[in-house]
This record gives sequence, C-alpha cells and structure tokens, in this order.
Amino acid sequence: MKPVRVSRTVRLKVRPEANPGKQAALEATWTLWDRAVAFYLGFFLAHLGILAEIPKSLELLTWAETHTVSTPDHPTPLPGWDIEQSVPGVPVVFRRAAINSTIGAVRSYASNLKRWEAADPKRGQAPKPPRQKPHPTFYTGLYRVDMADFQQGFLRLKLFDGRRWQWFNLPVSAPPYAADLFAASAAEKERIRQIRQEQNERMRAEGRKKRTKEEKEALRPRGWVAQSPVLVHKPDGFWLHVPFEKWVFVAGKADEQRTQNPSLRVGTIDLNADSAVAAAWEGKQCMGVKTVWHTRENAKREKALQKVTRKQWRSGKPVKGEHSNRLLWSYIRNLDGTVAWQVAATIVAWAMAAGLSVLVFEYLRPYRPGRGLSWSRQTNRKRAYWLRGQVLRHVRDLALREGILVVERNPAWTSQVCPRCSRLGERFSPNGRGYPSRFRCGPCGWTGDANVVAAFNLKKKWDRSFRYPTQEERKAAELRRARKGGAAAQPKGLPRTG
Repeated sequence: MKPVRVSRTVRLKVRPEANPGKQAALEATWTLWDRAVAFYLGFFLAHLGILAEIPKSLELLTWAETHTVSTPDHPTPLPGWDIEQSVPGVPVVFRRAAINSTIGAVRSYASNLKRWEAADPKRGQAPKPPRQKPHPTFYTGLYRVDMADFQQGFLRLKLFDGRRWQWFNLPVSAPPYAADLFAASAAEKERIRQIRQEQNERMRAEGRKKRTKEEKEALRPRGWVAQSPVLVHKPDGFWLHVPFEKWVFVAGKADEQRTQNPSLRVGTIDLNADSAVAAAWEGKQCMGVKTVWHTRENAKREKALQKVTRKQWRSGKPVKGEHSNRLLWSYIRNLDGTVAWQVAATIVAWAMAAGLSVLVFEYLRPYRPGRGLSWSRQTNRKRAYWLRGQVLRHVRDLALREGILVVERNPAWTSQVCPRCSRLGERFSPNGRGYPSRFRCGPCGWTGDANVVAAFNLKKKWDRSFRYPTQEERKAAELRRARKGGAAAQPKGLPRTG
C-alpha cells in the first residue's frame, strides 16, 4: 500500500455585517501582505543565482531571513534589504508565509528563464517575472478554530489594524458540512499529538533521536486535518479558503494492480454529451450497469443559448469591450458547474458502493465542430464536450480521496465493435433519424445500447484483449454506410419504430 496525500478546500465567506473596524483590518492586512511579498520578490530576483546553490526551500527560507532580518546572531542584513525598514512590524509566521509563497514563484521563473536562454535564437519573448501573490496565508499562531465560536458563526484571525496586530472574531458563512470537518480535524490533531508524545517518551528512553519508518507512518493523518487558511479578496468581499489534507493508501499503480490481481474490481465509464454509462466488473464478470443522465440540463443550456442568439440579434452587432447577456451566461456557467459536480459525485458514490479500485475512462479528444450547425447548437455541443472534461477532472479528484485510481484508454472503435464477437458492427437510430444510439452486429446479431457497448469494450482495452478491426472490415463498413446514408440509417432487418 502506497500513501498518497489528498486535499480539499472549504470556502468561508466573511459576512457583510462585519463592522467597519474588522473590514479595515482585513484591508490593512491585505496591503501589508502585498508589500511583504513584493519585498521578497525583489530580493530573490536580485539573487537568482542562490536558487541553484540552495535546492531545499526550508534552507532557502533560512538564508533569506539571515540576510533580511536583524537578530543578535546576524545583526546586519544586506544593504538595502532590511525587512524592518521596508515593511516594519511583520510577525515571524506572517513573514515566513510571505517568503514561502515567493519561493515557488521565483523557482518557476528561474527554470523558465534558464530554458529560454538555452533555446535557439528564435525562441520568442523572455518569460515575465512573477507577480505578487495577493492571498495572505495564516500560519499557526495567526488563526484559531474554536468549535464553540465556529458553531456560532465566528472564526478568530490575528489581523493588522494599521497600528498593531490583534485578534478579531470574524463572522463567516460556512457550508453545512464545515462544522463536522473542523470537529474531525480537531480530533485527528489530538490523536496525532498523543501518538507523537508517546513516541517522544519512547525515543528518550531508548536514547535515539530519529523515528522509525513505522513511527512516521503512524503520524500520518488518516482523517481530514485543517491547514493554514488563505484570505482571498473577491468582488463580493473577503473569503477564507481553508484547505484540508489527509493521507489515503492505494494498492499501487493501476497497471500493477491489473497484473497482480486478476479479479480486481474495475469500473468502465463512457462519458457522453447527455449521459454517463458505467459498468462494474469483478474480473471478467459484469456486476451491473448504471446510467447517469443529464439530458434535461443539456436541453436547458441549448434553450438559454438560443435566447442569447435572439437577444443579440435584436440588439445588433456586439460592442467591443462590453459584455452582453451577463445573467444568461452566468446561468449557463452555473448550470454546467453544478452538472459536472453532480455527475462526478454520483459516479464516485457508485464506485464506492461497488467496491471498485480503478475507474477506466476514454481519453477525451479535442472538440471538432460540425458543419451546417447554428451558433447555439454548435456552442451547446462545444460546452457539452467541455463538460465531459470537467466531469473527468472532478471524478479524478473525488476518487483519489477514497483511494480509487482513474486511468484513460484510447476511445477508437469502442462503440463500433461488438462486445460478443469483436467484429465491426453498425450504429443506428431506432426511428431512422437523429443520434445513432443503438448498435447491431451483423455477424452475430447482437443488439444493444451503443454507450453500453463502449463501456464493455473499455473493459477489453483495460485487459489488453480488445481486437481492433482490420483494414478490410473498415472499408466494408464505410461502403455500407455510404449505401445506407450513414451511421444513423436503419439496419436491414430491423422494424422501424415511432
């Protein structure tokens, strides 16, 4: 079992009823952070060569404090780089948070600059220096989560009010599950504290200073543990983004599990523009098929896009720099975001209930717009393709939190090859028009849903037993489509419906 660290974020909104003094303290802290980060950005950019000499971030932080902070051990900072003269009154943990947020950006810039300098003369423009990160991070000592205060809707932060640092009780709006997460985090931190205390006593008794591998594993958080919150300034006010982390244990890479365990439980999912078809497998036996529909939301999106088209036609040519139909576009974005999360959560909940270890998806290709479509229909299809990618991204994130891996396979011929005899079949529409949602195999006569066929064939691609059609079969299929009017035509021998 390999430990993997996963994370999630809880967003708390500072309520508008916060008094003017608290709002001013938030603004002042925001401004002070901006100045501290700008100071250390300039410091590291002026000493880029030190990044190669000190590869570890912790040692680089110590080096930066040695040359920018006046202490009894190093009373003279570098000329012009005294943090107390540029940004006076910054607490230690606040300063270190600013340094850490700067180190990553400067390292990325240095590597990009080195790669650009090593390229040929036609390398284009040089990479731009990093910009200030405007989101203050509150390390331990600058925030408190007391469950009694939090349940009453308050969170304690140590803020700068323009003269000094002091504690403020900020009224926040939290999602309904936030209180349970914070309570579980407090319990997990207490458990880790007790284990660390027991280990320290054992280490003192045995006369050793380093922990064993088993002791380090015991200190890994098994539940969600709250990390340092981040203050984010949005157009509607201030938000606190609180990341939570935990360690999950995975049985190894997906291919390693496949070779080591023939009866591994796997799920194969075929994502479509209006649905997701998932099949659960234990070895070669199918345990069930589940379909998650979002056809209604797809129709709502197209209806909203048609309304955008009509309103734009009435108002005339759009003016450059102006955003029209703001409410409609906001509705479309919110609809797509909600559908993506709902479909992903349904798939992961189904995988957990079935006890699956791996989820297999198709490798999603870029969108290729069709010809002869209206703007609304083409845009709707484009957003539907984008939605599939969002669902896959959310599934990957949610599944890993439960120790489930997500892999992708080549989608070629998955919905056109018979899952029974592995011969090339035909897709058709039951009423002879519209989307070809059904599948029929000519050699063996097997008939079924084309999306279910794709889910079945994804299992064969996972097992490395999928048979690709030969060149002769492909040419024969193209001739049949040409004679019958394409893949949506009614196959011979099937009655028309509707």
